[in-house]
Amino acid sequence: MEQKEKLGLLDRCRSEQVAYFAPRQGHIHNPGMGIISMAISDHMVTGYTPQAREEQDRKKPFVLTRKMLEDVTALPYIDNLYLRVGWNDVQQERGKLSLLPEFEMAVEAAREAGISWGFRIMQASPSNPREHLLPDFLADKLPVYPYYDGAFYGPQPRKLPLYTEEYLKYWGEMLQLLAEKYDADPALEYADLSGFGLWGEGHHGCHTTPGGPVVDLELDPPARTQEVVARLIESHENAFTKTPMVLNLVMSGYEASKDAIRRGCWVRRDSYHKWFQADHALNGLERDPEAAMIFETVMPGIYMHDDEDPNFRYGYMEIPDRMCDYGASYGIVGFNIPDTLYADHLMPGLFDAFKNRLGYRLRPSIVWKLTKPDGRESLVLGMVNDGTVTPPGQLCFTAKSGGQTSRVWVGGGEFGGKMRLVELPLPEGHDKSVVLELSLKIREKLRPVRFAVRTGEQEAPFELTVRLCHENP
Repeated sequence: MEQKEKLGLLDRCRSEQVAYFAPRQGHIHNPGMGIISMAISDHMVTGYTPQAREEQDRKKPFVLTRKMLEDVTALPYIDNLYLRVGWNDVQQERGKLSLLPEFEMAVEAAREAGISWGFRIMQASPSNPREHLLPDFLADKLPVYPYYDGAFYGPQPRKLPLYTEEYLKYWGEMLQLLAEKYDADPALEYADLSGFGLWGEGHHGCHTTPGGPVVDLELDPPARTQEVVARLIESHENAFTKTPMVLNLVMSGYEASKDAIRRGCWVRRDSYHKWFQADHALNGLERDPEAAMIFETVMPGIYMHDDEDPNFRYGYMEIPDRMCDYGASYGIVGFNIPDTLYADHLMPGLFDAFKNRLGYRLRPSIVWKLTKPDGRESLVLGMVNDGTVTPPGQLCFTAKSGGQTSRVWVGGGEFGGKMRLVELPLPEGHDKSVVLELSLKIREKLRPVRFAVRTGEQEAPFELTVRLCHENP
């Protein structure tokens, strides 16, 4: 039996309390939320003071190894691996993928560990040692803009591709190739909108001369820029129909971006520091209640820049709590696996807020057995969300008893702020106890959800047993 949930009038029904469930402390591994470790990025260096990081950023990056992946996926609180690579790391020839071996290795590691993964393909990055990130077949074909960023690899010019019609065409073709391979993968949880600005995040602040001032590039007239953003969003959404798109809030001021946010795309902010502006915060808060929020990145050991307010940033250990205050579904620690492992070994408290507050944490605080005037019976679940955000998708509540099953669907955006009553019909011919299960459907991918209840088990449970009497479970 399956139905859309609609709680009816209860004043003529008889109810009795049959179960109570207390909140759970500690990490809960669930879809649509969690702690992220970057597996591959354009920051494959280490260093945990500002001085050491600046020095290491100029060195040759290290290469991801299987041992690193094994070590980080063995951490019980890592929920997601993030792959942040260049366009030329996934394609070299037209019409064909040429995936970086480390990319495929990281995807396989996530699948084997039973966790999810996400990715971003960048078309330009100052923190990548290569002068450009274009595939071989486009390196001499697309026009580029030279820019400089001595903070990473010295005074040599880098190349930012211009947003021509050819560029948009080939970018869309690459997205289609990736989607054909990965869009249906149950472990792929999200895919970032990219292809615009530095790091694919929408930034256009560049040094146009070596050591010169930072200039906000205007590569096209405003109307054309609005069109480019709309085309990039359209290409991404046409390719990835089963996987949520993540839009960086740096890009949220464009009309197509605002429309995508209203339509339910997920959002990301690449830092919570002084660059996180009030208009970005507002745009993120106005997202659909069934859309997730992803935050980058907490750097272990790195405190502040000289021009920042020490009262705000000096306590880097507090950044995860502040991200949760805003309403984070996901939080990233570090730019690579050694960063995450460093924090795990030397400052494990950095993860505490993420373990205890991040994402949604659903439980039935109280359960009633309901008998209607016509004799039909239901459970009424007093659902509470102890987390900081609503679940990013549709929730399926399931009751199993006597070999029969009943289900009801409720939008995840309805679970926030106060108790929400969910009526779940009891299966016909039910026994004296009922097993409750919960699943979350994100786009077309359905995955089981753990209840955030206190038990004697090491992991939060996928099932709760309710005895249909006055006894506590």
